Amino acid sequence: MEIQEEMHMISHLDELRKRFIFCLLAVLIGSVLAYLKVADIMVFLKEPLGEHQLIFITPAEGFMTSIKAAFFGGIVLASPFIFFQMMLFLAPALYQREKIILFSFLPFAILLFGIGIFFGFRLLLPMTLKYLLGFAEGLMLPMLSANQYFSFVIRFTLGLGAVFELPMVLLILSKFGIINYRVLAKKRKYVLLWIVILSAVITPPDAISQVAVALPLMALFEMSLGLMFLFHKIAQHRSTAAYEDR
Repeated sequence: MEIQEEMHMISHLDELRKRFIFCLLAVLIGSVLAYLKVADIMVFLKEPLGEHQLIFITPAEGFMTSIKAAFFGGIVLASPFIFFQMMLFLAPALYQREKIILFSFLPFAILLFGIGIFFGFRLLLPMTLKYLLGFAEGLMLPMLSANQYFSFVIRFTLGLGAVFELPMVLLILSKFGIINYRVLAKKRKYVLLWIVILSAVITPPDAISQVAVALPLMALFEMSLGLMFLFHKIAQHRSTAAYEDR
């Protein structure tokens, strides 16, 4: 029995390694393609900064910054494939009907990731930068390192893209019966606390960024509860209708 369990674990780890390698290759290919337009990507990522100029303070920083921008482009380009690989990893443990449910969520997962990046880059990031750069106006002159700025922007936008998957994760878990909306509703205050902690982990270490991430996440969580309740009622109605038709 123990040997079978060990073999089963090894099989899972091997499958995880394979999917991880596929994702890395996809990001690498996407990064190479993005590097062909890296100047445009860097100009695009600099837009929220407005008229402020970037500097680099080490000989290799300019090159490393362009690699970082290309890597960001590679992740965005490869994101649909990455989500697909994640679902392929989960699929063997599911029944056929559950597999259909899982893969039906793929377009919505991709859409939510894109919305999260757009929301973070176009709405939250400019507001955050404006506040932070104006915090010591008249006392200090902002001289931003290109490497530090792009790291800030990439982490901020990708972090928002990832956390916007919260409704999708909760809905999938609810569909499989792993979690229940009633339990989540009762534990709301603890979930909101974990959202605050998560926001502090995935964002740069400043209160403005953390609040800017935490508030949309709280709204997403409440929206997820509403959707879980709605789906539960629909499933309950269908089950009742099917029973009455017998």
